[in-house]
Amino acid sequence: MFFYPFVIDAQTGKQVSVNVVPAAQADIAATIDDPKWQTDWNSEYLTAPSVERFAVKSLDNELIGLGAYQIRDRKAYVFIVYMESAPHSNPTMQKQEDRKYYGIGALLIAYGIKYSIDHGCRGDVVFEAKTEELAAHYESDFRAVRIPSEFSGGPKRYMLADEAAWAVFSRFLKEENDE
Repeated sequence: MFFYPFVIDAQTGKQVSVNVVPAAQADIAATIDDPKWQTDWNSEYLTAPSVERFAVKSLDNELIGLGAYQIRDRKAYVFIVYMESAPHSNPTMQKQEDRKYYGIGALLIAYGIKYSIDHGCRGDVVFEAKTEELAAHYESDFRAVRIPSEFSGGPKRYMLADEAAWAVFSRFLKEENDE
């Protein structure tokens, strides 16, 4: 089996193969051009030396999303520092019917699980919900478990581990001969 990253074309409903690659400076710079992304990917928070940033790109090199990951607590888990869809597919920036792709968030979480496995963290990931809607989505669709925030009053924090992590990750696995 191998990791087969894809997103869904919002018009056709078909899987679109993508690549997840280390984010280049050009990818980060594209987030400040029009249409601007919601987040400053050059911020101190996302450029910390311990944070690795990855780009989701179509096979023709279109930037579809970005994710930032950090190994925490002596390789106990991977913290998904941040993830964001490109403006053309971001559900907070586009009407549902105007989005180009969907499934980007699920892919970025699955990639975090892969990153966790690849770095000896057993596939465990932790992430925060930016909104109440995302919190509900993480709980119902991913079976993420709420854990304490890093600080009092902080954002809702979730963990995916064991069977719940496998359920998300396995969506993106493909048999070698299933080309």
